[in-house]
Amino acid sequence: MGKAKNLLYTGWLKLFGGIHPDPYIWLFSSTDNCHYNYNSRYLFEYVKEHVPEVTPLFVINDPELRDSLSRQYGSRYFIETETPSGIRTALQSGVWFTSAGLPAYGTHLNRSRLIINLWHGVPLKKIALLDPNLKKAARIYFRKIFSENYTCVLTTSHELISLMARSFAISEDKIKVWGQPRNDGMFQTNDRDKILNGFYPDLPEYSRAILYAPTFRDYGQVQLFPFEDFDQKQLENFLEENHLLLLIRTHVAEQGSAAPYLGKRIRFLGNQEAEDVTGILNIFDCLITDYSSIYIDYLLTDKPMIFLPYDRQQYLDGRGMNFDYDTVTPGPKPKSFKQFLPVLLDNGESWQKERERVNHLFNEIRKPCSGDICDRILQQIKHL
Repeated sequence: MGKAKNLLYTGWLKLFGGIHPDPYIWLFSSTDNCHYNYNSRYLFEYVKEHVPEVTPLFVINDPELRDSLSRQYGSRYFIETETPSGIRTALQSGVWFTSAGLPAYGTHLNRSRLIINLWHGVPLKKIALLDPNLKKAARIYFRKIFSENYTCVLTTSHELISLMARSFAISEDKIKVWGQPRNDGMFQTNDRDKILNGFYPDLPEYSRAILYAPTFRDYGQVQLFPFEDFDQKQLENFLEENHLLLLIRTHVAEQGSAAPYLGKRIRFLGNQEAEDVTGILNIFDCLITDYSSIYIDYLLTDKPMIFLPYDRQQYLDGRGMNFDYDTVTPGPKPKSFKQFLPVLLDNGESWQKERERVNHLFNEIRKPCSGDICDRILQQIKHL
């Protein structure tokens, strides 16, 4: 069902369906209503396990994924919003949680329910209505269907309240510093060997696992090793000699860019292995990225990071940043392959104070001192 048809069905059911939302039915959704990821996933799983008085539902419009999740967790938890009956179920929910978009589209949907935007990261790049590429018609649509429907939008620091309010064109009192549910997972105990060997049964022995997660570019494929002096054989030998494992995680549309580099110690960590990598971020000893806000979550581990902003000017000209890039990226930025190899072994001690500074800027709510973020959010929702 397209968004236009969804709008029509939702509007008709809202007016004539005789629907009275139940405050004990909570609906969760994420990217395009087709993905089981981001903060929605982590809060949904917490509610399912810890809040027996609430019926949690998750919108998955991808039939194959919905069937797979139904087999894993139980079919009663997963619904679709592709049909009038599915939209009716969504409208019967008294609380909606989303990380991207909405489970059904319409105006004034928050008059009879809470609609909580958990969001999906710290806005390093310009997002939503601050995105310079958003057209006039899209801005009007965004305001009417999204901004005006949100009861509140979550963020991770008081320093971000003004920015988030401007991004969504809502008042600052609607921006809540409650943290991100997915960050609870950063402090859980994960068995790295069990997880990685589950993905790749043929892994060689390794002492250090590195995640490389570049951001998506809409002007061309990412250059994974953007060095004039890059040498594939030398990289493979270096990884072998130092017992390193490098896992590359690109956007699903750019998976092909990793193929030429894959081998014994360079593997691809895609959606098939982990649709949402946040829950296992803490198993990695180092993170390589460029402009992806994944490193904001990774700051909570206080482990070293490497940045490769080889096309910084082109990327920033197209999208724009909300912060000075160099000020908020606490890690080395090697400009040559010769500089790159040694930092793969760096313990990051020289950047520790900078990491701490940026972590305090962006991650105001941290465990273990803050307790479970999911529980904190639920207490706030019950109060509302």
